[in-house]
Amino acid sequence: MILPNERVLKMEAINNFRDYGGWRAGDGAMVAPGRLFRCAHLHRATAADIDRIAALGISTVTDLRQPQEQQAQPSAWISKLQLAVIEEPTSNEDADVDAAHADEPPHIRALRASDFSIAAMRDFMAGHYAQMPYEPRHIALFRRYFDALAKGEGAMLIHCAAGKDRTGILAWLTHRVLGVHPDDAMADYLLSNSAGNIAERLPHMRLRMEEIYGLAISDEAMITLLSVEPGYIQRCEAALASRSGSVERYLIDVLGIDSTARHRICEAFLI
Repeated sequence: MILPNERVLKMEAINNFRDYGGWRAGDGAMVAPGRLFRCAHLHRATAADIDRIAALGISTVTDLRQPQEQQAQPSAWISKLQLAVIEEPTSNEDADVDAAHADEPPHIRALRASDFSIAAMRDFMAGHYAQMPYEPRHIALFRRYFDALAKGEGAMLIHCAAGKDRTGILAWLTHRVLGVHPDDAMADYLLSNSAGNIAERLPHMRLRMEEIYGLAISDEAMITLLSVEPGYIQRCEAALASRSGSVERYLIDVLGIDSTARHRICEAFLI
């Protein structure tokens, strides 16, 4: 098994880049290392970062960001590596949603709707984790990602903006499909708190919030926004149990991962 401190890949300008394989999966099996990767956005990738990604054998990138996020921080260089990309196409169908804020990441929306207290931030994130697995855009992206996993062609990279929430849920669901022990799946999820370079990013993020929104926010509240907590995934799991009956029923009934698909995924990614 890869130890947590060994699975973080050091990049020059990409946060939270790591291997989420290498965990035990029961019956003596292990999730293949070097096949499943996760990270934050790739917009600032340097030439050295791109060369390292090219050497990983990645065949498919799943970008969980919304179109507005992609336009603000594009990953145009990906096309040069000839990688397949799973992403949400640009659409104007959401006419009933405020277009100015519809595609904002969850922590930005939290700032707009909250009183900027730590409790408000935490409550928002927990609620978001309960809703996200049932949002149509995530269901569509998750399905396409698991379809690609079932084909077992090359290594996979998933990412969002910070690589911790949307990416965290999808990696956690992947571990459930592969039979990773819940404690190990949680350990992988929580690794964002050390791999996400929070201390380094904090001053810049605070300045950005003050410049864009004209507000002041405490370091403690900002850290809450930039971190993950066990309660978030636990809230997600509780929502799946409440709405679908269990995580397993969600995987089958909502994402369409039947026994055949699960067998193919396990065959491709367990060693």
